[in-house]
Amino acid sequence: MHPLTRVQFRLPDASDFYVLLSLEAGDVSAVSHYGETRDPALTLEMSNGTLSAILDGRLSARHAFLLGEIRYSGDRDLAASLADLFPAG
Repeated sequence: MHPLTRVQFRLPDASDFYVLLSLEAGDVSAVSHYGETRDPALTLEMSNGTLSAILDGRLSARHAFLLGEIRYSGDRDLAASLADLFPAG
């Protein structure tokens, strides 16, 4: 991952947001912002229901990718890494 990576989330109700992932001296931080960013390393498209299920731990992100509920463009390795961060609980 680069020192600053942008991940764009596109949702069908236009509540798009992006996350800035940064590595500073070995520390990883993530900050989200509403709207769109320029030149994201990864763009993820999904429904609000899919996003809620992933964040609530009812659906693993990797399973959502396999089911086709998340579409992505950009850095495939970053997409796989992010999916591993959100297993179903």
